Amino acid sequence: MLYPSIRDNISPNAVVAVLGKPETIIAFSEYLLFFDMSKLQPDIKEETYQKAISKIKNLKDKLTLDLICNTLYDMFENWNFCGFYILNDNELEISFYKSDKIPCSPINMGGVCGQSLNSRKIIIVPNVSKFHGHIECDPNSKSEITIPFLNYVLDIDSKELDDFDEIDKKYLKEIIEMI
Repeated sequence: MLYPSIRDNISPNAVVAVLGKPETIIAFSEYLLFFDMSKLQPDIKEETYQKAISKIKNLKDKLTLDLICNTLYDMFENWNFCGFYILNDNELEISFYKSDKIPCSPINMGGVCGQSLNSRKIIIVPNVSKFHGHIECDPNSKSEITIPFLNYVLDIDSKELDDFDEIDKKYLKEIIEMI
């Protein structure tokens, strides 16, 4: 049992970055607890998407693909690319994007984006280095999700492995349906 004076003073002592991974250190008497904060928990991820959707809905009168890219990219710190590719002849050309690096453009239809557009299916790639045909534009990209619509593909890359899941699929699809 904790002594009353210790119990009353339990609070996070520090947030530190260790090798680029943010962690919260909470001290309880002589014990330390470490929580890895590098991946968003499902409830936090959903809350972040709900805030993004609210911001996008507030821009409804002047909603553009560029505003969607900027809003989403700014809300997810693990992402290193968020952009729209458009089909032109038999290639995909970048239209609007926000990114750590200049994106590849044009790209062939054999990559994740092209396969997504051809199949008309959302593709989640947990590890891009294991996806046949992946087009590497940024060596820091570790995972990817693509959402096809009309002649476009929303392409999002993350610096974290296995960063995308059904939550991303659900909310990104909802955002695309707002266009």
